[in-house]
Amino acid sequence: MVSASAAGDMKFFDLRKAELPYLEVEAHKNSLSAMAVHRYAPFIATGTSKQYIKVFSLQGEQLSVIRYHNSFLGQRIGPVSALTFHTYKVYLAAGATDSNVSIYSGDRGTA
Repeated sequence: MVSASAAGDMKFFDLRKAELPYLEVEAHKNSLSAMAVHRYAPFIATGTSKQYIKVFSLQGEQLSVIRYHNSFLGQRIGPVSALTFHTYKVYLAAGATDSNVSIYSGDRGTA
């Protein structure tokens, strides 16, 4: 089981020995606002109100970061308020407080 707090830490528990986590990861410094775990693929995503999304392995290793940046097309990511993975595919949907939804794919150019 994986839990996360607004302080930015994630804790991994073995339910057979649930009194202490077997792994703790500082996902963000603070302001963690959303977390999602893929049902079948070994991925966990966390998002913050400071416009960051990080993707981790089930071993707590950070795999990628999606950051806020401006471009000629406009803002790319807002303050994250919701995250969810597609049930079977490796797609991540991120809802932001600016009323935008972004969809990210594990493969470049497929989403």
